[in-house]
Amino acid sequence: MTGKIWDDFITERDRKVFAAAGYGVRGTLPARPALLLVGFNQGNLDTIPSAQAALDAVRPLVTAARAQGLPVIHATGATRPDAWDRPQEDGRAAGADPLAETALAEALQPAPTDIVIRRQAPSAFFDSDLMSLLNLLGADGIVIAGGATAGAMRATVIDAFSLNLRVAIAEDACFDAWEASHAMALCDLQAKYADPLSAAGLADWVATLPGDMFALPKGCADKRLDLMPAYGKIPR
Repeated sequence: MTGKIWDDFITERDRKVFAAAGYGVRGTLPARPALLLVGFNQGNLDTIPSAQAALDAVRPLVTAARAQGLPVIHATGATRPDAWDRPQEDGRAAGADPLAETALAEALQPAPTDIVIRRQAPSAFFDSDLMSLLNLLGADGIVIAGGATAGAMRATVIDAFSLNLRVAIAEDACFDAWEASHAMALCDLQAKYADPLSAAGLADWVATLPGDMFALPKGCADKRLDLMPAYGKIPR
């Protein structure tokens, strides 16, 4: 466990515990992975300094996944314009424009063969059709990127692990408002639940997988993106 972002935050006692318990052993990557993008919303890009760097890091991985015919799944929020149905987060003020906050990033719009799911809880699996879609695809694991690292991304990884999915994390394509939370979330996930790897390394690995393993959508636009058509487009 050297040369990692969490090295500045863990103690010598922590290192001894990790070594004695055998934490951090490299797992097996999925044979049939889906790429899951969590929280790449315009609101996060506007408010979290590290989100743009994460988006820049993930774009080549997205390109590689699409080129290889892997499922690319976007998980973003769903809410009414008045935020009546949005779960309350302790300690956080509600945003002025919930629709704009949950809009997918303009630089990472879904391709016709991508899949979009909506979530109202930190985990992309909670009360969504994500697991059903992964079963339909025959995916045995996920490569995940996004944020917040200690929030939605961590919750999603733990649920994926609990569902017996293999998980790889594009660690430099994750973001969080707090550096310590980001680092320690990755530390904990690496120790027990997933394998954090570089987005570039994962893109190289994706390129070695067999092409066209999956029956993806046939290029129809996902009309569910426009959940509130009566409100028109979000002004910029």
